[in-house]
Amino acid sequence: MTRPTSLAARLSRSLLWALGSVWLLLAAAGATMAQFEVNEGMDNALVDTGHRLLDLALHDLQLTQPAGDGWRHSTMVQDGDANFTDDHMSYQVVNAQRDVLLRSSDAPADALQVPLESGFTDLKDWRVYTQKHPEFPVYIHIADSLTHRREAMFETLLTLVVPMLLVLPLLGWLIHTITRKGLAEVGLIAGEIGQRNGNNLQPLPDTPRPTELQVIADSTNRLLLRLGDALQTEKALAANAAHELRTPLATARLRLHALLAMALTPPQAAEARKALDSLVDLNRRAEKLLQLSRAESGAALSGEPVNLGVVAATVVQDFWSDPALLNRVHLRVPPDHDVVVQGDFDTLAIVVRNLVENAVRHGQGSPIEVIVEAPATLRVRDAGPGVNADQLAQIRRRHVKHGRSTAGYGLGMSIVGTIVARHRGQWTLHSPPPGQARGFEAQVMLPASA
Repeated sequence: MTRPTSLAARLSRSLLWALGSVWLLLAAAGATMAQFEVNEGMDNALVDTGHRLLDLALHDLQLTQPAGDGWRHSTMVQDGDANFTDDHMSYQVVNAQRDVLLRSSDAPADALQVPLESGFTDLKDWRVYTQKHPEFPVYIHIADSLTHRREAMFETLLTLVVPMLLVLPLLGWLIHTITRKGLAEVGLIAGEIGQRNGNNLQPLPDTPRPTELQVIADSTNRLLLRLGDALQTEKALAANAAHELRTPLATARLRLHALLAMALTPPQAAEARKALDSLVDLNRRAEKLLQLSRAESGAALSGEPVNLGVVAATVVQDFWSDPALLNRVHLRVPPDHDVVVQGDFDTLAIVVRNLVENAVRHGQGSPIEVIVEAPATLRVRDAGPGVNADQLAQIRRRHVKHGRSTAGYGLGMSIVGTIVARHRGQWTLHSPPPGQARGFEAQVMLPASA
């Protein structure tokens, strides 16, 4: 599962990557232009140096114009030039036969293998400019070290990169700070929306907001209003329907009991009993709807210290009134201390009753244990057939039946979950229970009372 990230962090990273990418492109373009300018400047320096040194070299060689052999010189080879002190340039003066007549102290002894014509030539370690004297058959090779050029280019790149690398952390901090402050209002409105639930459908506070967020707030308030009206209508309908059905259902049951007391034929008595069973089933469904309405309203939650053992005992005693359940339902409470929770006695009794009814309905005659444990835990366990993992995941949903049989209405577990949530508790389901080969267990953990 992908870990969620804040919008401010995501925008900060995106802006930093975008700015960094643009800077890299600009730096690459700047490096290309810088390389061109550096090479052009150094080439110009080679040309200027070549023109200057060629005349000086002719003077050092004492060249003259004779009448016979074209030209002569008084000294064939000389090393060094006191006037030439460049530490990255070297030069050679050669004749048409590539004899070295004059050279700098760091120049090769043999003539450079470049064409004897004016222009530039690239060798492995040198960039060479060749210049021919306009009168004499003498050529000068001015060589610039490529290592020097690479070092100059590297220094130029450092001047572009190092400042940005130093500024980049500060830029990232500024982007994050500005983004976080700019989106602070988004966090506030997200927190307000996150506080809304079935118990809190109040509109968002009317505070000054940016235009875009004001649209979101207004739309959310309209949605909360419609949702609140719909929930109130649904709850009122369910509660009123269930409440209004109780009296006519009770009247119909009394009349059916009176009818069964009359002298009926066996077929008539069987039909009357079926009708009575249907009314009993309908009455139970009405009771579930009333429980659900009360659980969702949360209006009657007192939030006082409640002895969970007393709640469980009160509910279990009602089941013990049925002879079929007297020896089947077992209650276990701590013998030496009370388990006191923070909650409402009546709604907690609804939780216990629904869990026991669930075990009675689906346990297929197996023993049922109602266990109260410190500090604030209730367990209801049976040894029935249980459910598989897929069914276990669906039990919490409303109107989804248990899966171990077709009985029930799919409301009991939903009522339990709603009441537990109202008490800020937690509940888990296990099938089979820990340490058992089969069965089903519901565990409810409630806030302990101080």
